[in-house]
Amino acid sequence: MTSKEALELVKNDIDMVEQFLKDDIKTSVPLINEVILYLLSSGGKRLRPVFLALSAKLCGYNGDKIPAMSAVIEYIHTATLLHDDIIDGAKYRRKRPTANSLYGNDIAVLCGDFLYSRSYITLTEYGAKDVQMILSSAALTMSEGEVIQLLKTGDINITFDDYIQIITRKTAVLFSAACEIGGRLAQVDENKIKALKDFGYYLGLGFQMTDDILDYMGDPAVTGKKNGTDLFEGKLTLPVILMLDMVSKEEKQTITDLFTKKERNEKDLEILLSMMNKYNMKEISEKKADEYINMSLNSLNVFENNQYKDAFIALALAMVGRNK
Repeated sequence: MTSKEALELVKNDIDMVEQFLKDDIKTSVPLINEVILYLLSSGGKRLRPVFLALSAKLCGYNGDKIPAMSAVIEYIHTATLLHDDIIDGAKYRRKRPTANSLYGNDIAVLCGDFLYSRSYITLTEYGAKDVQMILSSAALTMSEGEVIQLLKTGDINITFDDYIQIITRKTAVLFSAACEIGGRLAQVDENKIKALKDFGYYLGLGFQMTDDILDYMGDPAVTGKKNGTDLFEGKLTLPVILMLDMVSKEEKQTITDLFTKKERNEKDLEILLSMMNKYNMKEISEKKADEYINMSLNSLNVFENNQYKDAFIALALAMVGRNK
């Protein structure tokens, strides 16, 4: 199965999610409407709602809660990206100007707060108590991750375990929550719930690792962002962290100097990329990401083979560039 075929299985569900998002933004403040609609129409792939819908379908769910729960996840995800862009001073996301660059940081941060508030209202209105706890805990954990990442910015002593802790909170927790909610909606047994949680968790880790690899060694025409963004923002991610255990003492000092500078430039990126090429970091980093994707796929073994399980596998592999 291709990823396109996988997405077709839940196309109607995602169309309903899109309509729900448009209908659910209830505010009498025109500027908030303008900013939120700009954010929600930014071309995101709605991956988390896709996996929520697939999880529910895999478990035999035929109810009507998928759009509302997916909307809550999109609100939380979008608010996190919005606050991320403010912290990083980002000018573009997905080839479009960021909300903070268009409307200013003050308006952007307040719209992020609005999205969080909207998510809790929708969650209270449509979500059962167990689902409320899953998503509330996910939002809390993601906020912790933002703080940890900020504290570790420019820290040359960051470890791989630190990195996993950050990307667990930054990415994996919401994928895990989306998959778990699909199972909760279908009220399947805890063995299958755990499998879905594990799938989303390991997928989220592999996905973020792949994104961090592409930040340095991807095609900007495909990724939609300039190479080396993490370097310019002082964030040490997978390729750099793994490379620090391989380089010479002199090279480690060079990397230290790069990340402890007040600002970094294109020449600094050239130096780092040259070092990455020397140590074959693209292949080494991809191998590490594949370990987590394989753990993700192995968690699906508790489910019988069917088109929804095939869709999980196809999308997971596509997300890390292993198939289309």
